[in-house]
Amino acid sequence: MKSKKVIVVAGVAAAVAIAGFCLLGGRMPDRDARVTPEPSRQPAEVSDVLPTERGALRNGPVERIARIDANRALQDFLTLKERAERGDPVAQRELSEQYGRCLPVNYNPHKYLGGVEAIAALDKDPANAARYRQAAKDQLDECAVVDGGDVVPLEARSLWLEQAAKAGDLVAEARVNRGPEMSYRGRQLEHFMDRVIASGDPLALFEMGQNLASADVGDVRRYADVAGSEMAFYAWGIAACDMGLPCDQGSEIMVSLCLNTTACSSPDFETWVRERLINADDAARLDRQVEQVKRLLPGKG
Repeated sequence: MKSKKVIVVAGVAAAVAIAGFCLLGGRMPDRDARVTPEPSRQPAEVSDVLPTERGALRNGPVERIARIDANRALQDFLTLKERAERGDPVAQRELSEQYGRCLPVNYNPHKYLGGVEAIAALDKDPANAARYRQAAKDQLDECAVVDGGDVVPLEARSLWLEQAAKAGDLVAEARVNRGPEMSYRGRQLEHFMDRVIASGDPLALFEMGQNLASADVGDVRRYADVAGSEMAFYAWGIAACDMGLPCDQGSEIMVSLCLNTTACSSPDFETWVRERLINADDAARLDRQVEQVKRLLPGKG
C-alpha cells in the first residue's frame, strides 16, 4: 500500500476553533436541548474533519467555479440555519458541516491564507498549486458570511451533528459513531449497516465505509469481506460514487481532499485512490471489493 493512513472524512481542514456566538440571535442545541454552551476562548484541535463535509456552494471543476455571491451566500446560510433550528435533520448536519469548515478559517483568516500560501509555494506543479489556492480562497469567501465571519464556537459542529444523528440522519449517525469510544459494535453495527444499505443513500454509504475501515470483522460477520481495512473504505467510497455521489473534480469530496491533502489535480475520487493510495498489486483486490460491495446494494444482489 502506498499509504497506511485512512482518510478520515468529516469536513475540511483539521484545525482550531475559538468561541463567539451565532449571528442574528441564532442558537446551537446542546446535548439536552436546553442549555446553550458557554463560548470557549481556548483553541482546541479538531481531528475528525471529513472530506465529505463541503456544503452546497460548489458544483463543477475548481477552475470554473464562479466567485461566490456574498448576498446569495448569506441568504443561503441564514435559510440553512433557520431550517436547522426548525428541526430539519439534513439541515442540522449541513450546518454542522459548514461550522466545521469554518472553524480554522474564521479563527484567523489571515493566518489561514498565510498557511495556504506557504504550502502552495512549495508545490512544483503550478496548476495544482493554483487549484489549491483557489479552493482555499473560495472557502474563505464562504466562511465570511457564516455568523458574520465571527469565530465559530468549538461546540457548534459537534452539537449540531449530534442533533442531526438523533433526528435520524444516517450520514450524521455514521460520523457521530466513528472512533473507539462511540462506535457501534456487534449487532448494533450490523443493524446500522442494514439501514444504510437499504436507504440507498450514496453519501451515507461513503460515510459508513469510513467506519468499517477500522471495524472488527467479528462485529460484522455478515459483512466481514467488506470491512476491517482501508481497502474496504476505498471500495465503499468508489461504489458510492458509482451510485451517483458527486465525486468528480470540483465536487464537495474532491475539493475537501484538495484542501486536506493538497492533491488537487485528480479527476475523481477513484483515480485519486488508485493513483495515490494503492499500488498495482492491490488493484485487483480493490476491484474485487468494489464488486462485493455493489452486490450488497439494493437491486444488485
